[in-house]
Amino acid sequence: MDHFGIGHAMQAMVRVYIQGARQTGRTTSLLESLKDGDRVVCATPKHAGDLERRCRQRGLQVDVVVVEPQQAHDDIFKRAPAVGRTVFDHAWIELYYQHVLERAARDIDFLQRETSGFGTAHMETREQARQLHRWGNS
Repeated sequence: MDHFGIGHAMQAMVRVYIQGARQTGRTTSLLESLKDGDRVVCATPKHAGDLERRCRQRGLQVDVVVVEPQQAHDDIFKRAPAVGRTVFDHAWIELYYQHVLERAARDIDFLQRETSGFGTAHMETREQARQLHRWGNS
């Protein structure tokens, strides 16, 4: 457990940023920066389809792909390198940060639990196990 609540605060900060950054022109800015041969990574087919349509309207030859942020390290390197730059859509980046922060919180919980001695938390767990064994788990 994150005794200080840092993980929850960081997750809340990301949610506040995401809400505050809506309708600020990030997609338009991305489109204006793209050049033929670039690749854009999106998190969902809906975002990818919208971006492809908007690129076609601008006459851009851009490769738009869908990669789940949770699978980024596995899936992104299965593709050949882009002709131009690889750029991540803002929605993809937001989801990636959320995923990484959630994973970090789980990792901290795991590390704390697995490296703790037989303090109060372990005694409570041991007592619960004893009671379950004694009375059955019905």
